[in-house]
Amino acid sequence: MVYLVDEFLLKNLWWVILLTVICLAGIVILLSYIVYKKKKEPTRVVNISDNLQAIGGKDNVLSHSLSGSRIVLRLKDYSKLEREKLKKAGAVGFILKSDKLTIVFKDDAKAVYQDLFRE
Repeated sequence: MVYLVDEFLLKNLWWVILLTVICLAGIVILLSYIVYKKKKEPTRVVNISDNLQAIGGKDNVLSHSLSGSRIVLRLKDYSKLEREKLKKAGAVGFILKSDKLTIVFKDDAKAVYQDLFRE
């Protein structure tokens, strides 16, 4: 059995080399594409004072908490809330239930929360 495999490889050595080169080239192209696509994603620069203004300032916040990808707020005056500014900061949704406002973020809620409510 081993002899048959060795004989096959010797007879078809150029095909084996060619197939190996093609596979390696495919892997290199795939990895290059993944790295290029990752670099191409835009970076958001968000001003913290804009986020504070978007929720009406720190004086407008009665209580706040972080829950996964969501920031839960109780505000004094919900009319001061500027949703468009928060969307620019990465918010993808807003849920207003009774007296609590939940702001849903795609992936960076913790960073926004820490920047907003630093002691």
